[in-house]
Amino acid sequence: MPLVERVVLVGVSGSGKSTVGRAVATGLGWETVDTDATIETAQGRSVPELFATAGEAAFRGWERAALLAAIARSRVVIATGGGAVTDAAVWGPDGLGRAGTLVVALDVSPAVAIARLTEQHRREGASTARPLLAGADPIDRMAAMKAARQPAYDRAGITLPVDHAGPALVAAEIVELVTAANDGASPEIALEAPSGSSRIVVAPGSLGHVGTLARARWPRAQRAWIVTDDRVGPLHAPAAAAALVEAGFTPETVTVPAGEVSKSLGGVGAVYDRLLGDGIERGDLVVALGGGVVGDLAGFAAATCLRGVGLVQVPTSLLAMVDSSVGGKTGINHAAGKNLIGAFYQPPLVVADPALLATLPERELTSGWAEVIKHAVIQASTPAGERNDLMPFLERNAARLTNLGEPALSYAIRRNVALKAAVVAADEREGGIRAFLNFGHTLGHAIEAAGYLLLHGEAIALGMRAATRIGAAIGICGAETVERLDAVLDAYHLPRTTEANADAVLALMGSDKKREAGRQRWVLPVTGGGVCLRVDVEDGMVREALGAVLDRTVE
Repeated sequence: MPLVERVVLVGVSGSGKSTVGRAVATGLGWETVDTDATIETAQGRSVPELFATAGEAAFRGWERAALLAAIARSRVVIATGGGAVTDAAVWGPDGLGRAGTLVVALDVSPAVAIARLTEQHRREGASTARPLLAGADPIDRMAAMKAARQPAYDRAGITLPVDHAGPALVAAEIVELVTAANDGASPEIALEAPSGSSRIVVAPGSLGHVGTLARARWPRAQRAWIVTDDRVGPLHAPAAAAALVEAGFTPETVTVPAGEVSKSLGGVGAVYDRLLGDGIERGDLVVALGGGVVGDLAGFAAATCLRGVGLVQVPTSLLAMVDSSVGGKTGINHAAGKNLIGAFYQPPLVVADPALLATLPERELTSGWAEVIKHAVIQASTPAGERNDLMPFLERNAARLTNLGEPALSYAIRRNVALKAAVVAADEREGGIRAFLNFGHTLGHAIEAAGYLLLHGEAIALGMRAATRIGAAIGICGAETVERLDAVLDAYHLPRTTEANADAVLALMGSDKKREAGRQRWVLPVTGGGVCLRVDVEDGMVREALGAVLDRTVE
């Protein structure tokens, strides 16, 4: 992402642009401009008075001039009027399209916007009235106005839902976006668990700093084995090795075949042979460079070789960045099922570089969005989940994210990593809320194992579709929950159905390691957001849900 010289906040009235803008300016040490206030000062009258006496067309002309003048400046945060960005003239190269301009849309629901505006009007009086919202049914009027303006708001670089986030939090996140773009600095995410701690870095270009980051954690280490696969290695192992050499490490590279075939006893045995044959010592490092398979395999090797050596996770797939590299789960597959042999082993360092996703095959990238959507569904049931904004964030930013647009991409990864880290910190061994991370996995793992025709995320997407239908059948969520999840999975191009043998899927589900006292535990969505654990799911409900996602149903 290029350097940011100015931030422009857009959105309907009541989204908090002026308040957030002042806080962002303070955080950055920049100036702030409120275009409404600029117009009022220049014209000597309030916005309601100007609408009443000069009309909307005249006001929009003053607004355009004020916005373009502000954008010509640097180190400035600009709070716009709600309708300012609907003027096509402000999107040119001298306006919002000017290099160095970060446009942030603050997204608020009509009901919350009207509640905020009503409270503001009660406190401050007539000068804060909104002319275009005057009259009956203000929420309906706000909804119609927002819908009409939404295409303009969607042109922003990122949209942040703000219904349940205070101005200080929203401002702090925008300051982080600017700081990351300008200084390459991004706060580490800390994960403190009983078995150990992780420091997680999410920043474009961070692969080039993996050596420095590792040296800070292991000041005396000398050797590092980069475990990668034959697809990722040629792309990224040279850069990782160079970064390690620069920090004083002697790197070696261990390359395994790409795919689930390496997540086996034979696969981990080959890694052991190389590590032990090269003389690895407990003070040395294993650097897992790859997607979920490499992370699980290399992590398990690091956890068990010499009873534990240093481990750095460098995920190169979206799925690995937001999920499998965080939390300490490592393991390999067995003929009886996926991930049945493994260990909890927290990596002291995780380095996630979103820029690496540009080399990821499209299908694998798409697969990764399933885990991101999973986090959005369970968010309300996780620590600090009352914000419950990840689902609207994914809905509003789908086009940006599927095209790897920054800063939305790095923001999404950071938020997902933070959610996963908070869950693991609260429940490392899956005795409580960590089980919520298995939403979609009960059937998803079984669908995946029934021939391995699907990527992991593709199977989990189908598992989530099925689980949501089970939730609706039980009565803990409604049709609107099913429809919303289907819509967001569709927006990220995840599959609706697959060809699989339903009997095989059900048989594989019976070997799920998450069973408890012989009963299947289900993570199911509830109305309003979040999930719950249930064991009272009838076989008929499972069969019907499977029928919705499998082309061949159970007889």
